Amino acid sequence: MPDRQRRLALAWLGVLPAMLTSPAHALLQGYPSQPLRLVVPAAEGSAFDALARALATQLQQQVGRDVGVEDRPAANGMAAGEAVARAPSDGHTLLLQQTTFVAQPALEPASYDPLRDFQPVAMVATLPLFLAVDARLPIYSITDLLAQARGESVTVNCGSDIVGTWSHLVAEQFVRDYAFHAPHVAVRGEAGLVQQILAGRMTTCFACYPSVAAAAANGQLRLLGVTGGARSRFAPAVPTLREGGLAGFDRSAWIGTFMPARTPRLLSMRAAAELRRAVASGDVPATLRAGGFEPEWDAPDTFAQAVRRDAAHWQGVIRQADLRLDSGE
Repeated sequence: MPDRQRRLALAWLGVLPAMLTSPAHALLQGYPSQPLRLVVPAAEGSAFDALARALATQLQQQVGRDVGVEDRPAANGMAAGEAVARAPSDGHTLLLQQTTFVAQPALEPASYDPLRDFQPVAMVATLPLFLAVDARLPIYSITDLLAQARGESVTVNCGSDIVGTWSHLVAEQFVRDYAFHAPHVAVRGEAGLVQQILAGRMTTCFACYPSVAAAAANGQLRLLGVTGGARSRFAPAVPTLREGGLAGFDRSAWIGTFMPARTPRLLSMRAAAELRRAVASGDVPATLRAGGFEPEWDAPDTFAQAVRRDAAHWQGVIRQADLRLDSGE
């Protein structure tokens, strides 16, 4: 466990004795008193769904109650948020979401406010993105890529998944911050992005490790950098984007849990403690890494700070770029 996570875990363990005093003890004594719901804004069979099911299985073993996963991908995942916002504030319903959850209001209207209507419980993972380039091109570093992109002789386009996804927001910021002449190109699905590069129709893209691993291993893609504040264990030889000279990309997407805003704080704290155990237990770490996620727990207070910070940042990126879900950008 990294030092930061160890300090957070010890701090939260120190809170537990206070949670066992009356009337807190009375509130927690029978919790959970019924099956738990983990609502997911993704389709069954997706990497996000697999992450949720691994967590649910482990949580079920820990708390002795059934933990059901509900996939609600409709309305670009907003159906999941709507279901949890309307749920009883009794600590038995959790929403599993990622960074785009707090950026989405700038793209389309929603019936809920992700900051006002939800209480952050805990972060459970991060999702680093790799900047990959066609290995047939003489681009060996981020410096090389930027030089090509700013030149007039070669068209360098940067691709991502569809509008509003995590890879799209990162690519949009990259293209605009670093003055690419060619526009950002959105392609549905990261597998499609890689195929576009291999076919010579795209220069570079942002994608998670499972999407680029095979092509990088066989020499078809070159990995120039990775988002986040530290190198990824998936490819430790690949520098962070900051190491490569790019400012503003020192955060990977977070994956975290939320409860309805009016849920008693003690219940969300108890859930956070159980999630801390779950993230490090059983098959959960391996399942997360298979989907490109890095297991990483963060406590409610610091996770809430990240949620607010990323809401301001990514909504700003969306508004500055004048992005809309039907914009095709």
